[in-house]
Amino acid sequence: MDWGAIFSGAGIIALLNAGIRLAMPTALAAVGETFCERSGVLNLSLEGMLLAGAFTSFMGGYYSGNLWVGVLAGIGGGLAIGILMALLSVTFKTAQVINGIVLVLFATGLTAFTYNSVFGVTTTPPRFDSMRPLEIPWLSSIPGVGPVLFEQSILVYLSVVVIVAVSWLLFRTRYGLTVRAAGEKPTAVDAAGVNVDRVRWVATLVAGAMAGFGGAVLIVGQLGFFRDSITAGRGWVAIALVIFGRWTPLRVFGGALLFGMTDALQLRIQAAGGGIQSGVPFEFFQALPYLVTIGVVIVATARSRDDAMPTALGETFEKESKTKAE
Repeated sequence: MDWGAIFSGAGIIALLNAGIRLAMPTALAAVGETFCERSGVLNLSLEGMLLAGAFTSFMGGYYSGNLWVGVLAGIGGGLAIGILMALLSVTFKTAQVINGIVLVLFATGLTAFTYNSVFGVTTTPPRFDSMRPLEIPWLSSIPGVGPVLFEQSILVYLSVVVIVAVSWLLFRTRYGLTVRAAGEKPTAVDAAGVNVDRVRWVATLVAGAMAGFGGAVLIVGQLGFFRDSITAGRGWVAIALVIFGRWTPLRVFGGALLFGMTDALQLRIQAAGGGIQSGVPFEFFQALPYLVTIGVVIVATARSRDDAMPTALGETFEKESKTKAE
């Protein structure tokens, strides 16, 4: 294996560039999940939201011929699963864990069935050209940093803006305080005259929209095609990263970057080692980012001295009637 090709100056720049790009779908889903869980909703349907966003973004981009239509369609796909999750968990107040798992299975089956019904089973899947990197003038010419940070798809830049905006909203605004309070003391929020269910509905829709956007970034910004279960467990990784980041968006984003860098590294190792012709099974390399993520989450959780998990996470809120209160 030519390790020099991987860890040379040019190799490291390419590795970092790819790592940031690969991190964004997971980062968007994870930060959206952070916002949702801060409101008290344990949203395990995240993988389904990502998958629905990936599928609808492909269909929108493929049939319209416009990549931005694909992005909007992806956000809509994630929102659709978000609406179902909020309806089941917040309005009907059924078990959040079961709702999430059922919706993942539903999205997996529906996307696979619809895709195969439309395109059939083919060895060469239909595809379109994904968005090309956007070189920012002057900044992209900065040695080292420029090619890594300023030669990315416009969707990568938009992803960072969205992540920073959600972090600011959650910790720097009155509404963000309400969201966090709904996940800690929903009875106090209700006593203050705020509709807890409405807050949780909005938070769940934010998670759906961001996960759908993440699916669009994966398809429109990177791959340009769709296949069954193309998200490959990124939604589950995103949920783990919320724990790693202690329910803080920017820390969660850092964990997603670690996942993306590991994913980029395993791809380059596979390429340098001969791919499927390598003596080491390629499945081992594919599992590497997930193993690293699990290890980091375990270590971070064991070493953490504070319990940052929202107190009311996963608990349904039943508003007391005036008669019962009396």
